[in-house]
Amino acid sequence: MLKRLILLPLLIITVYSSGQTDNSILYEISGNGLAKPSYLMGVINFLPASRFKVPNEIDNAMQNCEVFVTKSSLDNRTQKKFNEAIRIPNNGWINDYLTDDELNQLRLLLLLDMDVKESAYYDFYSRLQPIILVTATAALNLRDDIVYPERSLYETAKKHKLKLDDLGTVQEEIDAFSKFPIEDQVQALKFTVNHFYDHIADYKKMVDAYLIDQDLDAVRSGTLKATNESKPFRIAYYDARSLTWLPKIEKMIQDKPTFFALGAPFLMGDLSLIALLETKGYSVNRVPVSFD
Repeated sequence: MLKRLILLPLLIITVYSSGQTDNSILYEISGNGLAKPSYLMGVINFLPASRFKVPNEIDNAMQNCEVFVTKSSLDNRTQKKFNEAIRIPNNGWINDYLTDDELNQLRLLLLLDMDVKESAYYDFYSRLQPIILVTATAALNLRDDIVYPERSLYETAKKHKLKLDDLGTVQEEIDAFSKFPIEDQVQALKFTVNHFYDHIADYKKMVDAYLIDQDLDAVRSGTLKATNESKPFRIAYYDARSLTWLPKIEKMIQDKPTFFALGAPFLMGDLSLIALLETKGYSVNRVPVSFD
């Protein structure tokens, strides 16, 4: 069987911040005429399964809501369409972007260190766009100790019988991802290949930043650094989508109390969903969360 991963939109972080006490991954949206509060949670694509479970505070917040919302549908058909879109166009290969030495180093990492089968490497991994391959290496390094928080939250929402909804389509996600310049992707992959253990150390620091410090600002900053500070990508993937989602979010929270589970970088920055909601007159306040 080919060794493959669930490939979700990237989130590999290279910056770690600690020492802050007023951070959280969960925020309550209230005021501005809302009859009941809604909630906004920042999520990361994957974490060590041994260190993550849905916190009680998250579970309780969901029980006070009627709708659970992600950026796009989590069904298998949607995932398949996204996985097809993140392959190198025109049946291309990763060989086109790396030197011979870098390519050999990548093969050694995947085939020897991570036990990827030769057939999986040729049929799958070598066909991925560079930035997705960056994400995949960190996920593979976790081996079986991996969990996808968004899916854990999805299962919790189903347990509480919340209506399932989304803010956009997978095609919108694909269109936004297509704005990521290949030059920026290649630079990120070259760093990963040439400094792999630094790359993994950065990921482990990111896990601590998320689970211990709950510092979503560090998550956003690190994510942007990992994308080679690509301004076209940031604008298309984060800023533009936040602006598009804002009226949809307003409509949803005015209608029913809603729990939003969205990529952590969407919650921070000048055009963050938190900042945009506050400009509309809502109160957005952190809710303390414990992973203990």
